[in-house]
Amino acid sequence: MITSDDILSLNFYNYGNPFTGSYQGMRYRIIKQKEAKDEEGNILKEEGLLAVIWPEPFAYEKTQDALKTTQLFPFSEEGKAQVIEWLNASWEKGIYKNETI
Repeated sequence: MITSDDILSLNFYNYGNPFTGSYQGMRYRIIKQKEAKDEEGNILKEEGLLAVIWPEPFAYEKTQDALKTTQLFPFSEEGKAQVIEWLNASWEKGIYKNETI
């Protein structure tokens, strides 16, 4: 089971670097997505924690986009808790389970 300690503090994500991890067949990547607006000020991307999951064995960059599932969460402690809940629920569905590890 993935816990709060596994995905680091929110302060880590303020530096703009992604955090990657894996759990028994499922890989994940979390990064702070910054808000983006067009020239008229319309929001194109909301700020938040962008979490991506995909099956092992390949790294994020080497995995086909079709195999990745992405979800955006609020950039807050509550959002961090939602990321953890989503990661664990996604793994529990059995799609990524690797019980031999």
